[in-house]
Amino acid sequence: MVSTTWRATLVRTAACAALAAAALWAPAAAAQDPAAGSTAPAATTPPPLPSERPDTALLPPAGPHRYFVNGRGGGVTIINGDTAKIEGTVNGPGSIGFAVAPDQSRFYVSETIWTRANRGKRQDLLSIYDGASLELLHEIELPGRLIASGRTPYFNISADGRRGYVYNFEPAPSVITVDLVGRKVLSETPTPGCGLVFPFRSEGFASLCADGSLLTVTLDGRGRAQAAAAPVFFDAENDPVFEESIVDRSTGQAFFLTYTGLVHQVELGAEPKFQPAWSVQRAAGLGPATTAPDHKTWRPGGRRPLAYHRPSGRLYVLMHEGRHWTQKQAGSQVWVLDAKSQEIVRRFDLPTNGYVVSVTQDAAPLLYVTSEEGALSVMDPETGKVLRSIDKLGRIALAAVIGF
Repeated sequence: MVSTTWRATLVRTAACAALAAAALWAPAAAAQDPAAGSTAPAATTPPPLPSERPDTALLPPAGPHRYFVNGRGGGVTIINGDTAKIEGTVNGPGSIGFAVAPDQSRFYVSETIWTRANRGKRQDLLSIYDGASLELLHEIELPGRLIASGRTPYFNISADGRRGYVYNFEPAPSVITVDLVGRKVLSETPTPGCGLVFPFRSEGFASLCADGSLLTVTLDGRGRAQAAAAPVFFDAENDPVFEESIVDRSTGQAFFLTYTGLVHQVELGAEPKFQPAWSVQRAAGLGPATTAPDHKTWRPGGRRPLAYHRPSGRLYVLMHEGRHWTQKQAGSQVWVLDAKSQEIVRRFDLPTNGYVVSVTQDAAPLLYVTSEEGALSVMDPETGKVLRSIDKLGRIALAAVIGF
C-alpha cells in the first residue's frame, strides 16, 4: 500500500515529466507544421560515410640503417636507425634464427613450433616473409633444427642469398642446406665434433670444432658437400672464442675473438688462411689478458661483443674490467681498432651496459649498442656521441644489421 505522501510525490513527478515532453515536442511540431508560420530549416540527413577498403600497410623503403632486434619473447623488431622509430615486426616464437636477404626483399626465420604451444607434434620450419608487407610467403619443412636461444651462427645465409644454412643437433651435429630460391631442402651435412655456421661467399660454410680447429664445407650446385679439417688455431679448453664472432660473408674474412681478447683473423675457404693472433689490450698499450684467475684487466664481454665495418676495416669491441671467465659481463666501453694495423683508434664510455654491438656498412655508418634489458643507443662511431635512443625494447636475445 502506497502512503498519501508518496502518492502525491508520484503525481507531481508524472506531471513534470509530461510538461517536459510537451516542451520538447512543441518546437519540433511547429517546425513541421506550415500553419504555425515557423521559418526553421528542415532537418537534413548527413551523407553516408565512404566504405572502408581493407589493405596492407607496407614498410618504408629499405635503407642501410635498419636494425633488427630479436626479442627473447619472440619476433624480430625492425628499427629505423635514422629516426629511432619502430617500422614493423617479423613474427616468430622464441629462440628463432633470423636472416635478411642481401636486397632486403625477404626475411627468413628458422623456427620450431608445437601444435599445442609447448607440446604436441613438433614442426621445424624455415619461414619466408616478404620484405615489404611482412606477409608469410612460404614454409619449408626442415628435418631438424637446434632449439636454443637465437644466435647468428645457428642460422645464416650465403653471400648471394640463394642458400640457407641451419645448424642442427638431433642427436649429432649437422648443417641443413636449404635452396632459398627453389624453396626446398638440398642436403644435410654431418659435422661430427663441430658446430655453428659461418658462411663464406657462396661456396659453403665453416664450423668450429671442440678441439679448437676449423671444419670447412664446400657445396656443389646440388648441395653435395665436401668437408676438410683445418689445424687447431685457438685454445678451446682455456681460452675459447665467442660464438658470435664475425664473418664477412662477401669476402670470407673472419674475426674470431677469444675470451681474453685475442683476435684470430682467418680468410675462410676450402683452404682457410690464418694470420697470427693479436691482442686488443696490447693494441691499446696494455699488457695482454691472461687466463690466471686473479688477473683483472680490460676484457671483451656481452652477447655479441664484436662488430666490423668493412669499408674502413675497423673493429668495434665491447670491453669491461674483469677477470677470466667474465665473458658474459656487458661492456662499459667500446674500443675502436684498426684491423689492418692492429692499433687502437679510440675508446669511449657507454651510457648503458653494452650487450650487443653492431655497425652499419655504408660510408656514413651508425653504431648500435643495445643493453640486455633493451635500451638502444644509436651512436656516432667516430666520436661515441649518442645521436638517438630507445629506452625499452624488452629483453633481447640478439640484434643485427644488414650485411652480417
